[in-house]
Amino acid sequence: MRSGRPSRCCCTEYTRIAGWMSALVATATFSFLHDAYDRVPLLVPIRFDDGNPSQFAFKSPELVYLPFGMQLALAVVFLAIVAVLVRRSRRSDADGSLPPAAALHVAEATAILALVWITFQAMNAWRLTALYRRTFDEHQEIFVVALITAITATVVIVARAILKVQELSDGAGHHHLRQPVLDRRERPFATAVLATALAAGLAVPFYILVTVWGGLRLI
Repeated sequence: MRSGRPSRCCCTEYTRIAGWMSALVATATFSFLHDAYDRVPLLVPIRFDDGNPSQFAFKSPELVYLPFGMQLALAVVFLAIVAVLVRRSRRSDADGSLPPAAALHVAEATAILALVWITFQAMNAWRLTALYRRTFDEHQEIFVVALITAITATVVIVARAILKVQELSDGAGHHHLRQPVLDRRERPFATAVLATALAAGLAVPFYILVTVWGGLRLI
């Protein structure tokens, strides 16, 4: 299986695999939370002091399903970015923006990053469910290891994409790392979509977290 070979849908095999795997992980997370919801007690700990629960809130679907909601937000944002990049790969590189082959590499990296962080949220769903049921975080070390692994994987994936794009640079002074993903003068709508997706990727998860936290009924 070669990651650099585009399929009929103008994306690499790794991009398609990452997309299907992300959907599978998100579906499994929803199924797990749906099954675990009734086993979560009516009151759940939301704050700890010296390892002991100091504040409780009533259980709510928004709180229990929060990791799945984060997965959906990440999926939508990353999907929008991949869609713009794949659409870019179908066009000529005569406008001075990122060439089609380079756009495919960036789309592939984006899809794999989505899989990494969607999988991280799946692990977080398992950890939080256990925390709510036992009122102490017995999986804190696993959570820290998973977070470090996800961050490390992100760095490796980004570095790999940079190297792949750099390999496409020719000897005529064309360095694709310095080229914009899209030429905003030629593709204003696509540029706006990409900028919106990037901004949403930073803002939406925090908005969801703040909204759910603000809606809790505290004890």
